[in-house]
Amino acid sequence: MSGSLSKLGGSARRLFVCSVPNVSKNNAQIRTIVHKSLLRLPADYPAAWDYKNLGFNNVDGFTDDTSKRFHQNSKLVVVEGNIGAGKSTMAKELAEQLGFYHMPEFRMDDILVDRYGNDLRNYYSKFPKRFRIPDIEMFYKNPMDDMTAVMQDRIFKCRFDQYLNALAHILNTGQGVVLERTPHSDFVFTNAMRSKSFVGPEYFKHYYYCLENIRRRGNINEMAAVDEGYLKIIEESYKDSLKEYRKHSKILAYDWSKPGDTDAVVEDIERIDLDFFEWHSGDVLEEWNTIVDAVGWNGWRQYVTSKNDAHILAFDGIEKHEVGELYINPRDTGAFIHAMRKEVLKSPFGYGYIAKNGDAPAGLTNWHTGHHLPEPWYDYYYKEAYYDDISSHETSLDLDSDTYDPDYAHHHH
Repeated sequence: MSGSLSKLGGSARRLFVCSVPNVSKNNAQIRTIVHKSLLRLPADYPAAWDYKNLGFNNVDGFTDDTSKRFHQNSKLVVVEGNIGAGKSTMAKELAEQLGFYHMPEFRMDDILVDRYGNDLRNYYSKFPKRFRIPDIEMFYKNPMDDMTAVMQDRIFKCRFDQYLNALAHILNTGQGVVLERTPHSDFVFTNAMRSKSFVGPEYFKHYYYCLENIRRRGNINEMAAVDEGYLKIIEESYKDSLKEYRKHSKILAYDWSKPGDTDAVVEDIERIDLDFFEWHSGDVLEEWNTIVDAVGWNGWRQYVTSKNDAHILAFDGIEKHEVGELYINPRDTGAFIHAMRKEVLKSPFGYGYIAKNGDAPAGLTNWHTGHHLPEPWYDYYYKEAYYDDISSHETSLDLDSDTYDPDYAHHHH
């Protein structure tokens, strides 16, 4: 959706309708979308798979056929737009009318408060600076800080996780998803940050290496940091992104400088002829015609549910040694782990394994590929799963953190 400048600057917004192709009983793909009142499911339609508690693995694929859940509304709708454009209200209304699951835009708060209710920001005075990941308010107050690149890197990877979550929900339940923003559009913010020198050229280059890997597969502080020039770069970057999106999505664009009528958007979606033959010539939506059998769909379902292989393909193998903003001093890592054990978790054990916090006993059978949490599935790797993957020599030899120095952060920063 595109519009004029609001008081915060450009209010460009885009709505993308992207399909997870559906397979009916005769193996014909169904690409229409209907209002929830018009959706008709067969009497034997399978119940939603509880992927958050069960995960989905190779064995599960023998008893649960992914393709049987596909119906007209097994689609992904992405709502894009500039800061302050009103995406959330429209996305919620759209999801309600279509009977889709609504996934709000990722916020740093989603990963800065753990399962025990600990807000990590309350312990930042004990953490080395490199581990004080800014939330958006901290960014607005000090956008020139080196930690801006760390924050943007974290947001980018969490948006990637959320995109996988949306696909996992569709493939495990059949229910469509309305998602606010995707990792494919995240570059519009990095472009704006680079234009204002909020991030350096090394991180900018590193970011685009990651993005290419994935492609192959209003307060006072805000007003000060996010000015009209910043938002204009975002708006212009969105225009560039449309060239790529048109190859894979049907795009509906609206002027939302004044909130519009969601009913009209739903009607436009219902009128889209997603079977129009010219769409399948050349590279325009070519992958929509790709035939995937039941085994293939189960494989994709496992891929987006576990996230492990997706992370490896997207982010592994991209060197960070030249990106000073992302460098982590090994001593800082040790100090962070010590602080987590002594100040935050008050335990040498990781998330999900702390009995005094009410965690149930968990053994070797609870180990999962890509993480050590007792649960088979997680929302965001950087909420808790990352914690057991970081290590340092000093903490590996001192499990109870008896050498913890509460003043380390003050002495070294």
